[in-house]
Amino acid sequence: MRVLVVGAGFAGLRAASDLVARGHDVVVLEARDRVGGRVWSQELVPGDPRTVVERGAEFVLDGYALLRETLADLGLALADTTMSYYERQPVGEPATSHAAMAAVARCFPEAAAAAPDRSAAEVVAGIDADPAARAAFLSRLSVTSGVDARFLSASAAGDVTGAFVRKPSWRVAGGNQRLAEGLASRLGSRVHLRAPVRELRQDAGSVTAVTDGAELSGDAAVVAVPLAVLPTMTIAAVPDQVRAAWGRVGIGHNAKLHVPLSAPAPPSAVQSVEHRFWTWTATDVTGQVQPVLHAFAGTEEGLSALSVAAGPRRWADRVLELRPDLVLDVDRALLTTWNDDPWARESYSADVLGARQGDHELLAQAAGRVHFAGEHTAGPLAGLMEGALRSGRRAAAELLSR
Repeated sequence: MRVLVVGAGFAGLRAASDLVARGHDVVVLEARDRVGGRVWSQELVPGDPRTVVERGAEFVLDGYALLRETLADLGLALADTTMSYYERQPVGEPATSHAAMAAVARCFPEAAAAAPDRSAAEVVAGIDADPAARAAFLSRLSVTSGVDARFLSASAAGDVTGAFVRKPSWRVAGGNQRLAEGLASRLGSRVHLRAPVRELRQDAGSVTAVTDGAELSGDAAVVAVPLAVLPTMTIAAVPDQVRAAWGRVGIGHNAKLHVPLSAPAPPSAVQSVEHRFWTWTATDVTGQVQPVLHAFAGTEEGLSALSVAAGPRRWADRVLELRPDLVLDVDRALLTTWNDDPWARESYSADVLGARQGDHELLAQAAGRVHFAGEHTAGPLAGLMEGALRSGRRAAAELLSR
């Protein structure tokens, strides 16, 4: 069987690898000039491997079983960040604490279950807690999802309690993109870069992918591009109810900022409640803190207030205000945005008001000979690297079972 895989992110590469392992002919078509999709590792200071930053997906968390399996297969290792993704000190007026924010988080699941059709913001407003702690919780929830809590579905926010309990977090030693590069290396000449697929046609016996320079045919296809890119492609035979589900999924708006440190710093995680971003310093594979401050911001309103469309300077100035404990070289700050990237158009998917029961199944539903993968098809693991990998494995398994 010949399978066309559209997209060389984690989902597409995992699907392609599983299909090749079963003896099938695979062609991977990737629009970018690199593999990895929204996983992108780069040296902040060229030539200094200790400054490798993640311009996209970053933290490896508990439960990432397939990611760990894939790393072991590729001979790659994880590096402990020492800080915890789950525990952040909120800063704002009036002041609050991580413990107070965590107390709101413990109340949230039960309150959300009692009001499944309401927004996260409405549910939190009804929790008996310190107003500053509620504001910090909503800021963090909004930043993480990339969607303002007023539009975020309370029922879809799930059990957030565990996200406020200190647990370890890791990154791939040398950069998360090494996982994608490792899978692509094994696939060899099957991976074609700078080959954006504009259209997928299909009939009873085949699928044809139309790129800017060629048409390629196969017996089936796996489409593993971001959800926000799907409507820009012409894909035949997609049921109306599936397209409707695409339109009900929220689009996360997030950006990242990396700033060189001019003096050593300890591990840390600090959240700006008002300005909707958080910052951290973390160790790498050497066990030392990287000479870099990392920052992550979210929501359309938050990114606009930080003027990310104009460059990194305003955000860097906010970071200076938030982190007077650090010596920062803001003139060399590196900004990464995803919503204006034509091959992403989003940071990741988000569950918003208006979503319907069964949408997760529709997002993963095949359309004839075309199967779908990507973090947005991963249900409760949507938005995560683990979700992307599992979606690729699922799509390959579904195709093989036909």
